[in-house]
Amino acid sequence: MKLTYLGHSAFKIVTNNGITILIDPYVDKNPLAPIKAKHLQADYIVLTHAHGDHLGDAFSIANMNNTVFICVSELASYVAKKGYKVHAMQIGGAFTYDFGKLRLTMALHGSMTPDGLYGGLAAGVILEVDGVTIYHCGDTGIFGDMKMIGEMFKINYLLVPIGGNYTMDIDDAVLAVKMITPDIAIPMHYNTFPAIIANPEEFVKKLEAEGLLGMVMQPGEEM
Repeated sequence: MKLTYLGHSAFKIVTNNGITILIDPYVDKNPLAPIKAKHLQADYIVLTHAHGDHLGDAFSIANMNNTVFICVSELASYVAKKGYKVHAMQIGGAFTYDFGKLRLTMALHGSMTPDGLYGGLAAGVILEVDGVTIYHCGDTGIFGDMKMIGEMFKINYLLVPIGGNYTMDIDDAVLAVKMITPDIAIPMHYNTFPAIIANPEEFVKKLEAEGLLGMVMQPGEEM
């Protein structure tokens, strides 16, 4: 499996059998993104919620005949009305796809489409792909059930927001990592806008002081 950071909360996952999954593909208006939508393709697009910096460029990237959107039911209905294929899910639900297993978790956040429609509940995403478990927290504040998530799943890579204002800040994110205990925590959702300026290296250092491992991925970096 290959994981690539596209800036903000956008990630690309390519499985060992060549399936491409995009999460929250906000790139064209993202000043930190290393690539434009016209250069991306996806077999699946996972949306954590409907805000413009997460729904992003999903429609321009998607192939109407092949790409499947995965998101909560209300947002899936919105996407389906645009003519795209969807697989609707809901918080706490899990489904096994051809790339692996995906589960939606709660996220403390709102969700409204760019044209002002209700987008259902915001979500986090746990993906089990090629023997690796990734938890993309979505946009969220810290919540106590993160400890339960850490107990239920062995998280290898935690993709966690640190920018504050709309989500957890660095200190809250450190507490979240302590509850989830992943192998590696990777910061996201920072420095895209003035309101979410944060230093990811500070986050990593605070994790190290707690005996935890963090890693900053630069936009365009893959592993």
